[in-house]
Amino acid sequence: MNAIEKNKLKVILVITSILALVFTAIVGVEYLDKKRKDRALKYYEEIAITVTLADMLEMELECSDNTGKSWIITNQNESFTDIVSQDIADYISGKKSSLYNYKIIENENMQKYIDNFNDNMKNIRISGENGAGIPIPPKTISEGEGMEEFEEIKNLGELIAYMHKLTKNGEYYLYALSVIGLDGSGLNGRIIFDMGDGTENVIHESGTIGIRELFTMPYRTYEYQRGIKVGGE
Repeated sequence: MNAIEKNKLKVILVITSILALVFTAIVGVEYLDKKRKDRALKYYEEIAITVTLADMLEMELECSDNTGKSWIITNQNESFTDIVSQDIADYISGKKSSLYNYKIIENENMQKYIDNFNDNMKNIRISGENGAGIPIPPKTISEGEGMEEFEEIKNLGELIAYMHKLTKNGEYYLYALSVIGLDGSGLNGRIIFDMGDGTENVIHESGTIGIRELFTMPYRTYEYQRGIKVGGE
């Protein structure tokens, strides 16, 4: 092999090495980008319950980064869901170096909301007829939505854990409770609060309720102003 051929070979080897490095770098970046995206989407699925609860109950969120810096965010002008979605999108794109941690800041309403939720989940009954006109007997919300038997929740941590559970159909409890109607559907049903003494508060003769009402409406004592009977009267 003469000098010219040796030089050609060296050039070819150098070019090949450069191309190999470029290819490796591209593949590496794509791999890291995919891992980053997968990590972010998995985290969003985990944190979405907490964020949605904060939005729904109008609580504030404490946000912190991986350096230990923390700050408070509110949803006065934008929903927490939108704020957190943007934070995670910025992480995926590389604008943010880490995923933030989010924590609900409890206020004076939290325990009242939990007490209302416990009472309503245990005592609300929904009945009606299916599409074929067959009567559906009164069911608790848990029975209708395919959840396990309800047990009283004591604090915010237990509430978040409860909302992360899955129904028989594989749906997070939080989303299953978003619209509560007849037999686990969004269809109207007769919704009452069973007082436990043979009387009832009629919430709707035909209707649905939403998850926020389970927290904010004390149906045991709520007095209706629309001619709906209270306490079986």
